[in-house]
Amino acid sequence: MRSDDELRSAIASARDALEVAVGHLDKIAKADIVMEDDWQDVSAAVGLSMALHREHMARVGVLLGLGGAQQRLLRFLLRHVGQVVSGPELAGVAGIAEWARRVRELRVEHGWPIESGVQSPDLRSDQYILLRPEPDEDLARKWRLAADIRRHGGAVRDRILAYLKAISPEAADREDLDYVTKTGTWKSSIDDLRADGWDIQSSDEDPQLAPGSYRLLL
Repeated sequence: MRSDDELRSAIASARDALEVAVGHLDKIAKADIVMEDDWQDVSAAVGLSMALHREHMARVGVLLGLGGAQQRLLRFLLRHVGQVVSGPELAGVAGIAEWARRVRELRVEHGWPIESGVQSPDLRSDQYILLRPEPDEDLARKWRLAADIRRHGGAVRDRILAYLKAISPEAADREDLDYVTKTGTWKSSIDDLRADGWDIQSSDEDPQLAPGSYRLLL
């Protein structure tokens, strides 16, 4: 069981790390001349301080019983169901650099209906919204399909086609296709499939689709 002293010590450490970062910026702000190398050195020092700050912030969350980064994110999103929250807010809650991956895991592995600019044209790329306070079985099903196709391997275009067929007439977004193909360079394979006669639509043909999403019409 945590002690109050341990909790307050972790909070103080998070504050101290932030103050060190501010100190670096204050120092260079007072310099007569700001040179390129000086600014890069300050940027590096601030980066280290902010990493330490995140570490202590995450430690506070653990001491409060908020669990790991994924649990902290889900708790926060459930407290703001239907509200748009920003990536920087979620980064602060998670306390880790790879917070976006944890958000994606909640969506694709556990079926939580979390949308971002990748899934919705109404949101900016750095905005997120939890649509409902319970998991969506259809999203979880799509992830199981994606995981199975990814696991079986094969050519990139074959994996894309298999996935689009499996979820048709639903659309696949960039994150889905990145995961299925194990690469972010699959766009040319979409073009090849279209050239072979497959009726694959994007937001260019259907404005209701989010940018970067594709739907196969069978």
